[in-house]
Amino acid sequence: MTPEYDSTATLLVSRPGSAQGTFGVSLVTAPTIDITAYQAAAKSYPVLSTALETLGVHDAGVATVGAFSKVVSVRAESAQQSSLLRVTVRDADPSWAAEAANALGNALLGWDIARAKQNLQVLIATLQSQIDAFDAEIVGASTGVGSDASQSTQVEGIKALRADRANQLNAVRALSASAVGLLEVLEPAMPALRPSRPQPARNAALAFTLGLFLVYGLVMLREAMNTRFRNSEDIQRATELPVLGEFPRLPSGTTRLPSEATGYLRTNIMFATSQDLPKVIVVTSPGPAEGKSTVALGLAQSLARNDYNTLLIDADMRKPTVSARAGLTKDQVGNSVLRAFLENPDGSGRPVTVHLDGVSLDVLPTLEPAPDPTELLSRSFATLLMRLKGQYDAIVIDSPPTLPVADTLTIAPHATAVVLALSLPTTDRRSTAATLDLYERIGVRVLGTVITNVDHGGRAARVGKYGYGYGYGYGYGPQAGAQPKSDVATPSRKQLLPRRQDGY
Repeated sequence: MTPEYDSTATLLVSRPGSAQGTFGVSLVTAPTIDITAYQAAAKSYPVLSTALETLGVHDAGVATVGAFSKVVSVRAESAQQSSLLRVTVRDADPSWAAEAANALGNALLGWDIARAKQNLQVLIATLQSQIDAFDAEIVGASTGVGSDASQSTQVEGIKALRADRANQLNAVRALSASAVGLLEVLEPAMPALRPSRPQPARNAALAFTLGLFLVYGLVMLREAMNTRFRNSEDIQRATELPVLGEFPRLPSGTTRLPSEATGYLRTNIMFATSQDLPKVIVVTSPGPAEGKSTVALGLAQSLARNDYNTLLIDADMRKPTVSARAGLTKDQVGNSVLRAFLENPDGSGRPVTVHLDGVSLDVLPTLEPAPDPTELLSRSFATLLMRLKGQYDAIVIDSPPTLPVADTLTIAPHATAVVLALSLPTTDRRSTAATLDLYERIGVRVLGTVITNVDHGGRAARVGKYGYGYGYGYGYGPQAGAQPKSDVATPSRKQLLPRRQDGY
């Protein structure tokens, strides 16, 4: 920055005195005005142009006066009897700044004196015009037709009037010469020895403070605009629900969760639903591609591995995937698909038994999209579920996403609870809140959330020091820091489920 210097001329603004006629002389003073009026006058076009004229800038245009106005500042300090007016000019040349400040102060003094003389000037012009009129009448009367006596009398009368007006004019001119303003120079401007700007220390402190506010504002703006969840703790605070499990992003081509990963989820669900028999768990998500089908299949496998008679229902009749991930084909399934069961819920068909990773479980598959699934589910799903409840210890239902379609809202009221799968990188806060609001309205119990696609650099990596790179639940599961095994020791079916009369 180019160094700039401030030069200030200080003017005293006083009130009219009471001893002006002590020596038989009457002084005419300008009417008293507010100090702010002087501030406005100091930066007015007439005063600025007069100051520029003094500085040698003749016939200054609007642009020149405007540029001069930008380097001028006027500060007032008010008191009861008098006030101070500080006129400051800033420029790279300290001598010119001082000269300009003094010129502006003198121009303001001249403006104040002219304000005091303004009414007297009008009166002087009026008296002068009357005297000129009397002179014309005297000339006309002297050359007119009439008796000598009458003309002489008329001329003498006019002359007397003229003499009276002349005396008045002289008196007014004397008053005008004695007119004074209310301003006087208290301290003229002097060239500054040090530049007023730049001020590195002040600028650095100001930049540091503004930088803090700017960074804070950007962070707040980013937080306001970012509707995604940052981590599992963020999800837990936002949903006020326990995190039942956390699963890392699976490698490309992998569609099944390792048994170690699903053990914690199964344990949390078993403890949370220990009083429910049988357990009907709906696995869904707010939107598509959040890992719900992977979680449903992994949960069903884990339940079956722990000696629970388990049924997996592929109820996503719009975009079914879980049946294909279980390795089912049309030849294996035949007519044992969910659509056939819904069209004839009292039929004699049975689900398909599959063997996955050394465990056996039953699957009620959906191999292709069905027409009008919402109507089909609302008409027959409750009846079908009542029939199947007597045959299984646990039923896991892979349902469609909640917000795009109403299929899950038709299924959920008939289940024990809902588990919500949330993909950490993509799930939106607003969609999650809307999903939970829907379940609250229809009175459906949401057991908790399952977080999928957790970054390996996040919590999954931190808990990996205990032996596995998989998160675990916070609401009902084992205590943090417990040493996991190849599969978490969940209470067996005989411990949590009383034996029924039918032998299950």
